[in-house]
Amino acid sequence: MLLALLLIFDQKGYLGALKDGYFRVYGTITQKLTQGVSAIKVSFGTFFIIKNLASDNARLNQQVDELSFANARLKSAQDENLALRRALNFKEGSPLDLVPVEALLLDPTGFTQTVIVDKGENYNLRVNQPIVVSPGILVGKITKIYPNSAEVTLITDPDVVINAEAVDSGAKGLIKGQHGLALAFDLITQNELIKTGDNVITSGLSEDFPRGLLIGEISSIRSTGSDLFQKAFVAPVADLRNLRFLFAVQ
Repeated sequence: MLLALLLIFDQKGYLGALKDGYFRVYGTITQKLTQGVSAIKVSFGTFFIIKNLASDNARLNQQVDELSFANARLKSAQDENLALRRALNFKEGSPLDLVPVEALLLDPTGFTQTVIVDKGENYNLRVNQPIVVSPGILVGKITKIYPNSAEVTLITDPDVVINAEAVDSGAKGLIKGQHGLALAFDLITQNELIKTGDNVITSGLSEDFPRGLLIGEISSIRSTGSDLFQKAFVAPVADLRNLRFLFAVQ
């Protein structure tokens, strides 16, 4: 009955305003829903785009890190290979009888003033043997020996005393370590001429060190005419904190 009345009213045109209002409300709601759904789609699309970009960026960063690591290893290997070639060339061209050794343990702070090398008694090494790097630069001497390793005390240790001379003038004296800070060149007579910049070598006046091993360069002179002896300070030529390939002088 109700349905029949609605059909009659609709045919008479009585429901026009009602239908118009309904369509307006329905259209507005539908439009809002459509806009909301579109906005949600855009938001989700943007979210997934950002997520994919972040994932791609993380993957690229990982690839960059892997390439940096590989490049660092390659550079290290190249540097090591170059240092080894230089050391081997020095051994082949040196008049000294040399045994190649490699540093196993080194204190980079310089606090201990010692280096452990990978050969010992089984390779005919002995206590007090000089240790050098190419090209004939003195870095220390063996102070303790074991079957397959040895302890090398560096020239900057106060217990290491070296008979030395200045190359230019031939002035002779004693080199002694200053607790890793420098080398003291002492007991030089006042009639000897020394100056900053002079190279200092082993004089060969003791059995421990043969003549001609390079020690360092005079960096300063600390004495006056009233002193009994002249005293200078010498900067070691060798980089004692980055030793790797060494040689024991037989």
